[in-house]
Amino acid sequence: MRNLRILPVAVIAMVLITSCTKTDMNTISIAEAQGIIPGSYKVNNFAGTGDLAQYQDYTFEFISNGELRATKGAESYSGSWDIITIADVTYDKEVSITIAGNEQMDMLNHSWFVKDVTDVTLNLVDETATEEFLFIKI
Repeated sequence: MRNLRILPVAVIAMVLITSCTKTDMNTISIAEAQGIIPGSYKVNNFAGTGDLAQYQDYTFEFISNGELRATKGAESYSGSWDIITIADVTYDKEVSITIAGNEQMDMLNHSWFVKDVTDVTLNLVDETATEEFLFIKI
């Protein structure tokens, strides 16, 4: 009888664990990556010039048609994003972000290696590994 009470908990735990799986960027196609990335994000962690506080109030929307929107209250910035396959020793996918308007957007405005992606996170790092963004889907 006790095992029957544990079974629903075990099933829920398995669903939660498998719904947040890491995607091996080396094994997915560009089309699959384009299907995983779109969504609304907040910056959860930032390493680089400045600090996390400068990005915390922004919402970034990666739209499936390649548009990118960043909003913070009444401020709104538009740009674009794209993902390509690259020949790098460590990373094999790169996200190009084109956006401008203020210092925070200018910092995002270049190509980023895709360090990690899941159905709820997007981790981007620059070519020198000195700047890194961890976006969390909201």
